[in-house]
Amino acid sequence: MNYLSHLALAYPNTGLVVGNFIGDHVRNKDLPTFSSAIQAGIAMHRSIDIFTDKHDVTIALRRLLFATHRHLARVLVDVYYDHFLAKHFDVYHDMPLSEFIAKMQPILQKYESVLPHTAQRYLAGMVSQDWLAKYQTQEGIAYILQKMARRSGLTELADGAKSLAIHYDTLHNGFARFYPDLQLHCLHIKKRKSS
Repeated sequence: MNYLSHLALAYPNTGLVVGNFIGDHVRNKDLPTFSSAIQAGIAMHRSIDIFTDKHDVTIALRRLLFATHRHLARVLVDVYYDHFLAKHFDVYHDMPLSEFIAKMQPILQKYESVLPHTAQRYLAGMVSQDWLAKYQTQEGIAYILQKMARRSGLTELADGAKSLAIHYDTLHNGFARFYPDLQLHCLHIKKRKSS
């Protein structure tokens, strides 16, 4: 999954939010430098990724995109999932996306000093350019993919917006089947953490 889903599924627990945000930026050897609450968030991030990768819907959607995008299908499906979550945020969570962003970004900014440098740079761009809100539109997804292509050197990512438009209904239906399963998976994680 991409950033919006990780953050939404972790909210409102601060440690889980911060850990989910930095999950891709932390090496195992660096885990002890973080609080146990943030380590739990990193573990949740990784569990979300594993669950997503193994889910039948994700596998089918990546297969749909593979002929056009090869190994980048994996990245694109994650971005598409965040698009559909952003567009229908209040269907899956109990507030509009704008309210969620307004509540969540200050949490990350408060903990900015403990974030890895790569995550600090991402947070600065996410806030200043309002990336999470951009996920709501296909134009916003095209912008995000172009930024990702430039940053990573994977220039083919920039073509991903075309596939979103071509397969829009299939991708949306897949997300609608997948995301409630992921929410349930994360609810179990949160219950274990609080017990």
